[in-house]
Amino acid sequence: MDKKELAKGSVSYREVVAQGVGGAAPAMASLVTLTGAAAYAYGSLPLAVLLATIAVLLDATRLSITSKYVQSAGGIYAFISEGLGKKVGYLVGWAYVLYALTALVFIYLSIGVFLPGALQVLGVNTPSWIWAPLVIFVCLFGGTLSYLGVRPSLRFTLTMSILEIAFILGVSLLIFTRVPPNLSTFTFNLAPPPSGFNVGVGMAFVFLAFAGYETTSVLGEEAVDPKNTITKGVFTSALLVGITYLLASEAFTVGWGVNNMSTFFSQLVPGIVLGMRYGGFVLALILTVLLINSGLTDSVTFFNTVSRVVYAMARDGVLDRRLEGVHDTNRTPHVAIIFSLIFSLIYTLIFSAVIGPENVFLAVGITTTFGFLIAIFTANISLLFILRKFNALNIWNILLTVVINSILGFVIFANIVTTAINSFVLIGVGTFVVWMIIGAVYGAVRRVKT
Repeated sequence: MDKKELAKGSVSYREVVAQGVGGAAPAMASLVTLTGAAAYAYGSLPLAVLLATIAVLLDATRLSITSKYVQSAGGIYAFISEGLGKKVGYLVGWAYVLYALTALVFIYLSIGVFLPGALQVLGVNTPSWIWAPLVIFVCLFGGTLSYLGVRPSLRFTLTMSILEIAFILGVSLLIFTRVPPNLSTFTFNLAPPPSGFNVGVGMAFVFLAFAGYETTSVLGEEAVDPKNTITKGVFTSALLVGITYLLASEAFTVGWGVNNMSTFFSQLVPGIVLGMRYGGFVLALILTVLLINSGLTDSVTFFNTVSRVVYAMARDGVLDRRLEGVHDTNRTPHVAIIFSLIFSLIYTLIFSAVIGPENVFLAVGITTTFGFLIAIFTANISLLFILRKFNALNIWNILLTVVINSILGFVIFANIVTTAINSFVLIGVGTFVVWMIIGAVYGAVRRVKT
């Protein structure tokens, strides 16, 4: 076998789904990320989740179509390169790499920042420095499991993802036995003015909660029958995550109190608080364990993702070729994994030591969202050019792209209108801009062409 080949035909349909679900981290997103959406949408949180879910399922449809024509470890980068050329593919791939790296930082700090808050709800106080060893542990766990092989990492992810979804759905149904669903939560009426724009900003956080479902695309060279496996896997994972978020957002909203949602985000971990309220100490403890588990699973899937995109870009010559190394035994892109581990860990520790882990968490959330939305927006356009190349373009594909990108455009515009300019926003946006400038200079030096 070629020294530089990944383990072809080693990943099943179930494991592809596990990559997508694990990347979204449904337990951590439900307990942490959706809190950010509630900060803007208030009692209309379920509406923001519903609208974002529809958009994500449409985008998953687009990914499914693209996967029939392009199967590569490069995932989104490969899709864009195929449709819009190597130069655009490189630039957006560069942005996607930043998204994946800062997603790792976001994951580390989701545990480092929020786990102490969850433990406090359980009556356990922790020292202020506990975030650092937690960050290191999550990083090393995810990087090591990804390094050891795609199948071991995805078998772990599959088991843990099933547990996450089962418990989040179970908690939601438990709350519904005490407080029934409320259809008014699916209207704009419960969001603060300007209600439409605030729901739009809430949708941005929901997109961030979904981020990871698209990572199934990086398994294009390792999946069994990738044309069908990736095509079905990306939609299945998005659907499972969407159902989980819809039920969780409605349960958390009515459980907290529809008219009290302006205080929901004032708690560091309101999902754990609800667990204590409706299920006592045992349920709150289970949710805390799920939060830890979700962070570990998410770190594995994003190490799988960023390492394969970096590997594919290096193989294409747009990044340093030393990054395309594949482990002789594990058949993993181990050089790219080590690079990603060192970069993300140093980034997290240094910036957290300077401005505080909570502030880094807020800043990288902005950076991650920018990279994700830009990559998805561009990939949607790229699909049209891929279909034209294969003589498969039709009016429905064009309408699909217009609808998805219109929704993404609204979300981006809503953020611009309603988001206050503060230090976290400036750091997050500034990081993205500096990264892209470095990428443009690096590309010019390497003479990346179309």
